[in-house]
This record gives sequence, structure tokens and C-alpha cells, in this order.
Amino acid sequence: MKPVSRGMVLKILSAVMIVMAGAAGYALHSMRWLPWQKPVFDKAIPANCVAATDKAILIFSKTNGYRHASIEAGVKAIKEAGQKRGWEVVATENGAYFHEICLKSYRAVAFLSPTGDFLTDEQQRAFEQYIENGGGYAGIHSAADCEYEWDWYGTMLGTRFRSHTFLPYPIPKAEIVTEPGLHPAIDGLPARWSKKDEWYNFHESVRGKSGFQILLTIDESTYPAFWPKAMRGDHPIAWSRSMGKGRMFYTAIGHNASTYSDPTAMRHIMGGIAWAAALN
Repeated sequence: MKPVSRGMVLKILSAVMIVMAGAAGYALHSMRWLPWQKPVFDKAIPANCVAATDKAILIFSKTNGYRHASIEAGVKAIKEAGQKRGWEVVATENGAYFHEICLKSYRAVAFLSPTGDFLTDEQQRAFEQYIENGGGYAGIHSAADCEYEWDWYGTMLGTRFRSHTFLPYPIPKAEIVTEPGLHPAIDGLPARWSKKDEWYNFHESVRGKSGFQILLTIDESTYPAFWPKAMRGDHPIAWSRSMGKGRMFYTAIGHNASTYSDPTAMRHIMGGIAWAAALN
């Protein structure tokens, strides 16, 4: 057996350090792992929570856990794109907006990378009624990694975040496949397109579940799908469904601020919000 060279030892140590750093980052990604992280709930109904027009969208980005640095860029981009469409776009991190008086004036609520638990039981019930009575939901990125004690929310999404990529941490480049079919969230998108992001794995695929339409999948052969284990082939990352009289749209992309200056990604996100709000 040949002796291991100093260079090889350094390479091995470097690889181990990368894995350890990635694992640490992954563990810290969801603050539900930190028992001392106590959620802050907003309960006083804002005096100015009612939208001024009948084409209004509410962006909600409350973080009672990990906070994505891309949130501010996302709010800015969605506001600008919405205003070009003639929408009123209101952004808040106040959970007290989740009240019948406030919610009924918005066509859809976009959950922009929220984390942790952020709604009281009463606010959750108000949102459930809002969706079932015809409201819209658009979930972006970590909207699948929040409110784990809210069973209705998980049922609405169809699945939950399980893990994400971290080699190279946290944003490998991968190819996205646009699914065949008709939907504003995929209208005009390339059949395949490349993007860097933090690719989510889910507990299960929503493909085949009643009422769900898969919009985008990720080609696992195009990025390092090491531990945590990827979804072994069929890997949806965006989908929609009707729920009661309402609509839900979810996309896993959006970890990076660059997403919100990417014309292809924004076409997808804005198409999904428009569909959820029945403004397409």
C-alpha cells in the first residue's frame, strides 16, 4: 500500500470540513431545531389593514426563525411587478392582518419565505376561511418550512420541507424542467432552464395527489444531490391546486436575492401569484 501523501491528506481534511460546514448550515436552516426560539405573535388588528382597491395582493414575510436575506429584494420586486400590472401590493410582517376584516380585501396572500410559527389559532382559522371562501395563497421558498403545528396548512401545501442541498453550500446550479400543460406560472417559460438556488427536498411528491398540478420539477442529475438524500428522480418544486373556492400556488425557488432580478424566475412567480389571485 502506498503511503498517503500530505497533499491527499489536506484534500481529505478539506472535504471533511466542507461537509461539516454544510451540515452545520443545514441544521441551523430551520430554527424549529432551536428550542429557545420563541415565536412573537401580533394580535392588535392594524387600523390601516384594509386594501384600497379590488386588485390588492398582501405580501407576508414574518420570520420567527431563520431569516432569508432575499426577503427585501423579493418584496421590492413583487411590488414593482405588481404595480406594473395595476395591482395594489401591500407588504407586512404583522400577523394581525390575518383577520376577516383585513383578509377579505386582498385577492391573494403571498407567503414570502416566512419561518417559524407566526399565527395564533384564531388567525389560522381566519386564513382557512379566507381560502375556502375564495381567497388565494402563493407560497414562496420557505413557505413550506413553517407552521409545523398547523395541520390544515400542511394539507393545503400537500407536503412539507424535509431537507435542502448544501454541497456546494447552499446554492448549487441545477436545471429546472417546465412541466407540460397550461398555467400562468409556466406560460412562456423555457422547457429547461438553469438556476442557482437552495434546492428543497420534500417529505413526498405531490404528483398524483387529487387536484394538484405540477408546474416545475428539478433534474436531480444536474446538481450534487448528496446527503441529505434527494427525492430519487421525480422531484417537483412548484405546483398549484384549487381548494374550496380558493386557489393555492407554491414554488420552492427564491432563496437567493438574484431570483428577484431573474426575468424567467419572476415570470414564474408573478404568474403563480396572478393565478392564485384570479388576476391572470
